[in-house]
Amino acid sequence: MTKDVPPVGGVKDARVLLYLGDSVTTDHISPAGSISRTSPAARFLAARGLTPRDFNSYGSRRGHDSVMARGTFANIRLLNKFIGKAAPKTIHVPSGDQMDVFDASERYREEKTSLIVVAGKDYGSGSSRDWAAKGPFLQDRKSVV
Repeated sequence: MTKDVPPVGGVKDARVLLYLGDSVTTDHISPAGSISRTSPAARFLAARGLTPRDFNSYGSRRGHDSVMARGTFANIRLLNKFIGKAAPKTIHVPSGDQMDVFDASERYREEKTSLIVVAGKDYGSGSSRDWAAKGPFLQDRKSVV
């Protein structure tokens, strides 16, 4: 991280990470509730020696950006039209692998592929706007259309 903000460039050759409908609120975007034992956040914590009993909630870990980034779009009610059901998952293109949203973001980052989210009306409305903005940024999202 630098003191100066880097210049904003254009979005080129991006992939769509999530294809969402209307009414995706900050409750769907921001990390909230208990940390699922199978989530990217849980794997991150377990790799650092914590047991599921110690995972606690996203609210108790709001100051830990690595946990919170992994919890962004982890809501089990998130409906991604790519997979056709409510789950915190997406499809990686071109492999077709179904994976957690954070894991897909990381895979695209390794591939140096820009990401966008396609969303409908009222995207991001709600009261948890801080992590609804920070989380996608930390997952390297370039734009929400």
